[in-house]
Amino acid sequence: MARIKNFPSQLLSEDEKNQEWCEQMIDAIMNYSTGSDDYKASRISDLQNYQIYNGEINRESFKYVTEQYGYAYPARLVNYPIISPKIDLLLGEDLKRPLDYKVSTVNKEAIVRKEDYKVNLIMNTLLKDIKEEIKKEVGQEIDIEGQDFPVPEDIDHYMRYNYREMIEEVAQDGLEYIVEKQRLKELFKNGFRDLLVTGKEFYKTYVKDGDPFVRRIDPRAIIFDMGVDSDFLDDSQWVGEERWLTTNEILDEYRHDLEKEDIEAITAMMQITSHGELGEYNSVVEWIDWNQSSGVRVRVVSCEWKSIRRMRFKISENKYNPENPFRKLLPDDYKERKRDNIESKYIDDIWEGTKIGGKILVQCRRKFNQSRSVDDAGKAKLSYIGCVKGNSAGQSQSMVALMKDIQMLYNIVMYHIELTMARAGGKAVVYDVSQMPANLGMDMQSVLYHIKNDGIIPINSRDEGNQTASFNQFQQVDFTLSQSVQQLINLKLMLEETAGSVSGVTKQREGAVGQYEYVGNVQRAVVQSSVVTESWFHTHVETKKRVFENLCDLMKLAWAGGKKAATILGDGAYKFLNVMPDISLNDYGIYLGDGGKDESLKGLVGQLAQSALQSGQIDFMNVIKVLKADTMTEAEHILERAMDEMKANEAQQQEQQQAMMQAQAEQAQAAFEQQVQLEQVKNEAKIQVAQIQSETDLKIADMKSDDAREMSDVAHQVKNKQLFLNKRLEQEQKLEDKGQDAEANQPVTEDRKKQIQDIIKNS
Repeated sequence: MARIKNFPSQLLSEDEKNQEWCEQMIDAIMNYSTGSDDYKASRISDLQNYQIYNGEINRESFKYVTEQYGYAYPARLVNYPIISPKIDLLLGEDLKRPLDYKVSTVNKEAIVRKEDYKVNLIMNTLLKDIKEEIKKEVGQEIDIEGQDFPVPEDIDHYMRYNYREMIEEVAQDGLEYIVEKQRLKELFKNGFRDLLVTGKEFYKTYVKDGDPFVRRIDPRAIIFDMGVDSDFLDDSQWVGEERWLTTNEILDEYRHDLEKEDIEAITAMMQITSHGELGEYNSVVEWIDWNQSSGVRVRVVSCEWKSIRRMRFKISENKYNPENPFRKLLPDDYKERKRDNIESKYIDDIWEGTKIGGKILVQCRRKFNQSRSVDDAGKAKLSYIGCVKGNSAGQSQSMVALMKDIQMLYNIVMYHIELTMARAGGKAVVYDVSQMPANLGMDMQSVLYHIKNDGIIPINSRDEGNQTASFNQFQQVDFTLSQSVQQLINLKLMLEETAGSVSGVTKQREGAVGQYEYVGNVQRAVVQSSVVTESWFHTHVETKKRVFENLCDLMKLAWAGGKKAATILGDGAYKFLNVMPDISLNDYGIYLGDGGKDESLKGLVGQLAQSALQSGQIDFMNVIKVLKADTMTEAEHILERAMDEMKANEAQQQEQQQAMMQAQAEQAQAAFEQQVQLEQVKNEAKIQVAQIQSETDLKIADMKSDDAREMSDVAHQVKNKQLFLNKRLEQEQKLEDKGQDAEANQPVTEDRKKQIQDIIKNS
């Protein structure tokens, strides 16, 4: 076992923390990767687990099965995966789970602001009640100072779920911008795969091109302190990352940090075309690699560690507030005087450094953009985040590790099934070659011909060598598929069931449901399976939460001067980001929803929403919004708003109905009163009409008696005139007929007739 180098002291002055000190720290971290047996075992285990997941087989480890006595059996050893489908199923489930996160301010000042706002809401509620009481007593509205904004009905529920500060909304938009721009959902999927395969999941957060950035790290590339009693990498005191880069990649990434001679040395490495040309690098061959496809690759190790920095403050009296004296930060080179009241405080200080090819040192310095808390500036975080599930001295527990022995046995069983099938050859006859009928001129081919075509084997038992004790010398051997295949198949099914119970991904969860299985039993099996696998999702969620917290810390640094950007949402719409500079004045906490619970509840809520649609409790568009919601929280808010709208509509309809009923009642009352008045008018009119009719009848009767006499006289005169005229017409007609008078000979003209008629009429 190689000896692990001691780590240099962190209790040094700033002048002593030079490049040499940084190199000692880097060498100690690198030496841990080669000197620690636990770390080497962990690295080998991670490599093997990924090989198993990818379906790679080490056939050397199976030779005790595939070969005997120097001969290989007529069968192929092939990987039949039972691990990767289960891991891929969990990856798919994780992708279906919504990435539900909520940013909240958690520093003391922000908490005080929220408490003050809650107190104002409560005071406004009291003022509103007082205002109502005064209105009842006085009978008129009054204005009370302070009641200038609406108050929710449930203040505690509003403050817990609905109230958002403007700076929280800005931080939320900023995090959404990072999630969409960097496609973090896909990144987290790959990290979850690392967790399931190796039991480790690692990321690095940093500022790139003015924005917070996160990068997934292969667990096989991380060097970390395995002695830390924590499942999370950010609790470590130091972390190293190992990468193999081409010379061009090194020049692109570190060009601004390399000296002229370093660039020349790296450029010279480009000319290496074989291992034999490594030259001076042969002594550090573990730092340089060459292969025909990629050429020269150089080992690059980047390290971060927590150091300690002493901060000195000069204490001065505060006359106005003696309990809170003035504190002045002193420079490192300040020389104390006897009368000085100096106070020292030690804080975390993150340092970094990178070693290239075992010789070149770059970026050995105090780290830029250190994540610190507003309330506790003495604490700083590493930029590396990750977890080691079930950490036991750095040895993680992965899902592949739980099933790899089962996978090995499964491949062996499948190998024996193939071997049994290869050995199968139907039925055969044991034929004694001494019975060959040579006297008939027959050889083996002739014998086989007669067997197949004639069904007989001609022999002569009297020939020399053919004398046998009996004639049962021919025996039949059965080489058909043996019953052992069924036993192997049963063993195969048993291994599949065992893998499902060990991993928690049962056949019911995979959708392999038998036709005779009850629905209730299948559902219970799926629920129990989810309980077993939920710990993996929980660890993954906690790791994502820590990544988001680091990104929020970096937002305070990267966007301290403000940030304006736009993001394209999933539906093609734009969402604009406008970050104000005061984002750096707060600390932020992250809430991540329980994806598994939310997903099941969201499905149930979707069913209830459809039922509510059928009963008329919500409308169709709100049901569509619920079904399209990404998170349970969003679906809950949609339903809450829909129910509030429904209640408001019902209240409005009820008010309208009451108003309509009141209007109808008022109309009915008015119509009744009008009918009564009308009846009174009618009765009065009837009385008046009767009186008028009576008076009229009397007048008519009088007029009729007077008129009767006048009419009698008139009629008598008319009758006389009529008689006179008729007689005149008769005379004129007679004169016309007799022709006695010359004038009378003229016929009676029409004019004359008209004149006569006029006379009659006027008469």
